Amino acid sequence: MSTAAPSPSLRSLFSELEQLFQSETEARVSTSVQAAERALAEHLNQSVRRLRQAAAFPEIAAILCDASVPFANACAVFRISENTVAGERLRGASGESAERFREIRFAASEAAAFAGAIESGEPVVALCSPPEVSTGVVEAFAHAPGDKAHLFPLTVDRTTVGMLYATGAVDSAALELLAQATAAVMEARQRQWDRPPSLSRSQSPDLVHIEPAALSASPAPDWDDLSPADRHLHLRAQRFARLKVAEMRLYRPDAVKSGRAQQDLYSALQDAIDVDREAFRQTFLAASKTMVDYFHLELVRTLAQDNPAWLGGKYPGRLA
Repeated sequence: MSTAAPSPSLRSLFSELEQLFQSETEARVSTSVQAAERALAEHLNQSVRRLRQAAAFPEIAAILCDASVPFANACAVFRISENTVAGERLRGASGESAERFREIRFAASEAAAFAGAIESGEPVVALCSPPEVSTGVVEAFAHAPGDKAHLFPLTVDRTTVGMLYATGAVDSAALELLAQATAAVMEARQRQWDRPPSLSRSQSPDLVHIEPAALSASPAPDWDDLSPADRHLHLRAQRFARLKVAEMRLYRPDAVKSGRAQQDLYSALQDAIDVDREAFRQTFLAASKTMVDYFHLELVRTLAQDNPAWLGGKYPGRLA
């Protein structure tokens, strides 16, 4: 017995229902994505506010671990002093592992991934093997062969004083941003820590607006040729650049996303970029002939993800 084919009017009704269902689904997905983005931004904002209120490294480590939980299966913060790595705070592992974690202590030279991140000051991805992350860390996290870890150094005055360690499904962009924000807080709190006196730094002066100067490229100086005062100024300039770009990513994620998609970050963030460029010019470029436009370099490296063209055709370029 044959089955009659649907009439044209019935096929039209099926088509309309399918389109309606698709439109409704897309609308729900869009709403869900926007809600998730707002929740993520609020989580990051609250975490940074808590970090700014913290007074010592153990408290900062606890807040950083809590803030990192949504972005990894398991995470930890290590304290680093005199090339020694010590466990400070662990989240996402068993209670027994957490108890043993604070007893972990090893020379950075014994774990290649830690040594590399400490020396470079840049994030590192490594296999979770004893030669890479130490036997103690492998045991604390119960790492299996083939597991990978992401290491994000907490660097103050070119010295790595801590390490954010994450494994599993890792959102590296979010964790790197949290590590940068934490490093800025650590800079503000460093006089309260047990740090060598030679690493003590004064806070930056108030920023003042001045007229812009001509644009040109500035070669990087030889660090050994800089005076102690210029070295101090360069370190402050680097911290300023990292912090300001991190704030753009944290507080204006929609503008960053839009600017990257349109390859025109400057138009999307012009007000913030212009203010910070002038602040950098006054506070750092005007203070030393050896200064490099670290703010421009950080815009390219972090905001534009090493794609200078993403800054857009209206971007004024590197400061003199």
